[in-house]
Amino acid sequence: MPDWLSAVAQGLFWVLAMTLTMRWLARGRQRGAPVAGSGCVQHHAGSLVIGVICTLFFVGVMVAASIWPDEGVNAWFYAFMTGFVLLGAYLVADWRFARHTVSDAGMDFGRPTGRRVAFGWAEVRHVRFSKSWNWFRIELQSGEVVRVSGMMTGLPEFAAKVLEGVPEARIDAGTLAMLRDTANGKLPPVWE
Repeated sequence: MPDWLSAVAQGLFWVLAMTLTMRWLARGRQRGAPVAGSGCVQHHAGSLVIGVICTLFFVGVMVAASIWPDEGVNAWFYAFMTGFVLLGAYLVADWRFARHTVSDAGMDFGRPTGRRVAFGWAEVRHVRFSKSWNWFRIELQSGEVVRVSGMMTGLPEFAAKVLEGVPEARIDAGTLAMLRDTANGKLPPVWE
């Protein structure tokens, strides 16, 4: 097989694999949705699966490189692989601790470190949606920033509570439309 054909095949495989994975994650937001009215906003099990697989795979690659050394394996290789292991561990921690509760009064927000932040809707300075990062960015009067992933379950209730509790003047115009769509069940796209 010519080199260029092999490169094209690898690229197509990557695009297909990413497309299927993102579609699976997008469907999981609705299947794993919490009970309506519970106020829960959290990652579904698909995020945990990806985090565990990522962590185990890259730990396995590092172990294999240690058992069967190669001259191309150096400190940079291990640093690079460690970055992917940490990324997988972050996904697992985010699945475990990023469980938020929204109510008429405000939001109780969990960070991947386990730290919790509670705030009232009156404390919100600005809300916007980042398409490139696929999250709602909520800036508080204190300067602290809270980010709610577009990959989470419970987003319609979250959006409805933000629309009820935060004055429209504090919500970015494009985000206002996105929040209205999300509150009506049209979730943000996971990959554009």
